Amino acid sequence: MNTNIFNEKLNKDFNTNYFGKKYLYKKEIFENTSNIMSLDILNEILAISSNWSNKNFIMMLDKNQIKYNDYSSLSTEQGGNFLRPDSEKVQNWVSKGASIILNDIDRVNSGIINISNQLQNLTNGKCQGNLYFSMQSHQAFGPHFDTHDVFAIHFEGEKVWNIYEKTENNPINHPLFKYNAEERIKKAGRIIDQIALKPGDLLYIPRGQYHDALASKNGSIHIAFGLSYFKPIDLMAIMWEKFIINDFMRKDINKNSTKEDLKNHLKTLSKELEKIINTDQTNEVLFDSIKNWPYKIKDFSLNQIVSEGRKYKVSKLIKIEKNGKQVYLTNGKDRVIIPNNYLDLTTYILSQEFITFNSINLNFKNLNENIIKEALEKLENMKVIY
Repeated sequence: MNTNIFNEKLNKDFNTNYFGKKYLYKKEIFENTSNIMSLDILNEILAISSNWSNKNFIMMLDKNQIKYNDYSSLSTEQGGNFLRPDSEKVQNWVSKGASIILNDIDRVNSGIINISNQLQNLTNGKCQGNLYFSMQSHQAFGPHFDTHDVFAIHFEGEKVWNIYEKTENNPINHPLFKYNAEERIKKAGRIIDQIALKPGDLLYIPRGQYHDALASKNGSIHIAFGLSYFKPIDLMAIMWEKFIINDFMRKDINKNSTKEDLKNHLKTLSKELEKIINTDQTNEVLFDSIKNWPYKIKDFSLNQIVSEGRKYKVSKLIKIEKNGKQVYLTNGKDRVIIPNNYLDLTTYILSQEFITFNSINLNFKNLNENIIKEALEKLENMKVIY
């Protein structure tokens, strides 16, 4: 999958007119989605029973959550006995129309990891993906909103999404924004759009937008990639230590304080907050926090190791130094003479950030492989590479 697919296929005005403001439907934005997620891939994932628990494997039937005990059984594994989803029980519920929800599936394979990283690069948000498997005409959730942006990507079957007119203002994961089903229906308002998602389609729903969905074919699969962004309240949590070491913040408030005393207390509190918040140091903390906000989602690449061999990182503390006709490796304190037959090789290695036997062999085709291996061994012993 092209690593720039969102930048290439989303509207050029996405950041200006849609991001955080309005839903957006893009048809056939992805090709070959069955290589990333399909019924066959889902079966393989579900078969690894030790991955699943009541925290990340949820079943719903007609808007009601099924009790975990009703579709799980005791599994004897190394380390003890655990309640795991039971394949027969799960499939029995599915045959009745139940949906399967797999939480935190954004790192389950390289294709999904790639999408997660692309979305983080696009939005500078933290990505968390949930998979939804649904049967025809059975709904898991009624009208609701999410406390994060949603990029719903469809992989199998077909599902119709309802977009409602109302939007909650900057909701967060807090009891204040947890409404019951009846309240959500009232707050959602009327349906303003219906969108049928098919494999390869994308639906962007901004945080707080009321919506729901219903599969129009059996075996519908989509993954909702949720993106959350840095908020002022996150800064308050990061700065908590600063509040703790502030003498005034730890000061007791006299129970006999008058309203005038408390008014003065609040004035002082405001001044102390100003001292903590309005500083260059706090500004740097805020800048770094936003910059480093997205998750570091990494994929395995064992095939690269197999094909290229061991990958060494080259130390930036080691330099080449010349003294007359002699050339040395030095760390600023100690020096080691570089033999003439190793000079070009060593110079090349120190110019790289990472090095492998194969990359050296490719650039030094006339050099005996044993010499390359010997050089790598000696440089590793000297901590030039590691």
